[in-house]
Amino acid sequence: MASGFLACGGAEEAKPPVTPAPTAAVAPPPPVETAKPEPPAPKPTLAELQQSGLANALAGLNGHDPKKFASVYADDAVISVAGLNEVNGREAIAQNMTEWFDVFSKAKLGFSRVWVKGDTMVLEWVINGTHHGELFGVKGTEQPIGHYGLSIVSFSPDGKVQRENRYGELGAVMTQVGSAKAKARPIPEVPPSPETIVGKREEREQREEEKNVDVAKAVLASLEGKKEADFVSLLADDIAHDGLFHLETTKGKDEAKKFWKSFTTAFPDAKFEVGRALAVGDYAIVESTLHATQKGALGQIAPTKKPVNVHLVDVFRIKDGKVSRAWTYQNSLEMQQQLGLFEVKTTNVPASQTTPAKSDTKSTSASAAGDKKK
Repeated sequence: MASGFLACGGAEEAKPPVTPAPTAAVAPPPPVETAKPEPPAPKPTLAELQQSGLANALAGLNGHDPKKFASVYADDAVISVAGLNEVNGREAIAQNMTEWFDVFSKAKLGFSRVWVKGDTMVLEWVINGTHHGELFGVKGTEQPIGHYGLSIVSFSPDGKVQRENRYGELGAVMTQVGSAKAKARPIPEVPPSPETIVGKREEREQREEEKNVDVAKAVLASLEGKKEADFVSLLADDIAHDGLFHLETTKGKDEAKKFWKSFTTAFPDAKFEVGRALAVGDYAIVESTLHATQKGALGQIAPTKKPVNVHLVDVFRIKDGKVSRAWTYQNSLEMQQQLGLFEVKTTNVPASQTTPAKSDTKSTSASAAGDKKK
């Protein structure tokens, strides 16, 4: 009976298992955004490094800070000064500036023109000051001094000055302090800022620039060859020339002919050894060594029959294939020493420049060799 009761459904039926409700999926946390690193600053260009170096050198010189001035130069930099011995290395450069600051108090310098051609800058400058300390044996009397000068500066890829060939007219300074009988040049004003001339970059324009170098070299060749007609044909009618053998600017072809006559008479065997020639815009800049014998009168200087090896830089401004303006830079003391007119004793030279000088042509020739390899 009991079994029948069960068969007829007298007991509760078993419930099916309950499926558990699915749990909601937990979203992963969003990724933490990390700040992207700043892109590295672009490296300064050589032109920017040159400008920065120029500004620091000027600040160091005008601030009478030898170390700041020398910091612009490479550790193994060389300064070659026409008529004096080289200064080798950054430490010696700082020492050299210390010595010159003792000689010239209140020294201030400014650039009047700057030519830029690749890793080379040509700097035309004016310096003024007071003759305070002893200069080549002449004791200072607080006499105002000042002159133009030119430096040809080669930079390394990191923007440091590797070499400077400096042409300061110390002969003018000696006349200003009364050590020489010649008429003293007037003291120029320090310019507030320079005119900057940059070489062309396009190949076609560079080829046009290089034609100016050909004109400049032809001028020197006409002096060597004593060919007056060739010399005059290369000059513009309004040619003006500052520099060699005269105090004032000579103007016009008639005065240019007088210069040609004076030069070829004084130095009939003249040869120009060109160390470096740069074409920058309308300018040709030629660094050379003049090898000659003074066989004729040179102004008031009677023939000495003595040989000279004088370092020069000629800057030519050229228009339509003719020289319209020319400037010559040198240290006239260099020629005066070689002609026996002035003596620079070792004891009167800054201590940093008393090491033996190299051969007369090495400074420009070494520069030229470096340029030819580039």
